[in-house]
Amino acid sequence: MDGNRRYAKLRGYKAVWGHWKGATTWLNLIEWWSYFNSHKNDEVKYTTFWALSKENLQRSSEELAGLFAVLTVTFRSIAFTASIHRGQVRVRFIGALEGLPQHVCDAIKLLEKETEHYSRAVMLVAVGYGGRDEVLRAVRDVQDSGEVLNEESVSRKTFCSRLSISPVDLIIRTSESRTSGFMLWDTQSAELHFIQDKLWPELTAYDCLHAVESFASRERRGGK
Repeated sequence: MDGNRRYAKLRGYKAVWGHWKGATTWLNLIEWWSYFNSHKNDEVKYTTFWALSKENLQRSSEELAGLFAVLTVTFRSIAFTASIHRGQVRVRFIGALEGLPQHVCDAIKLLEKETEHYSRAVMLVAVGYGGRDEVLRAVRDVQDSGEVLNEESVSRKTFCSRLSISPVDLIIRTSESRTSGFMLWDTQSAELHFIQDKLWPELTAYDCLHAVESFASRERRGGK
């Protein structure tokens, strides 16, 4: 979810205003996703939103305070969003939550608790996430368990495997043409869809529908 700060700057506002706009876009896309699945027999069962990277935590204390407030309010809002419950979506968090304010952690626990009994669809929310950090954690877990360190053992320790989710099929990225380390291990065969002419707050349901349609039209051979 990239471009909130630039969106705000272009309009003469502080960064936190852009983050609020970005949160609104996220809530709108959750509504679209639920509606899409209800008409497509759960065609997109899993989705991940990268809400906060590990690098984002190095920003100024003023911006982080505002960003944490946005996350707290948004997580609490999602916990009681009708489309989440209507679509029976379970929300899981991935990343490193160490160092986050208590009010953010409490909102995370609330959202996971309110949806833990659902299984029709799964929405992952990446908070404090870094691709290299995930790989390092997986390697350390393999070493700590005494297993032989190889591709198979590391694959069992990534977030996707831990949550019994298949590797990523499609990455949608706004405003940039790079993945920024998103799920480094589980995106080896992922298709990429870049929307360079839009910042995250400008993204619409039509953009996502176009991305899914583009993905469906591609021939996927997995390197074979």
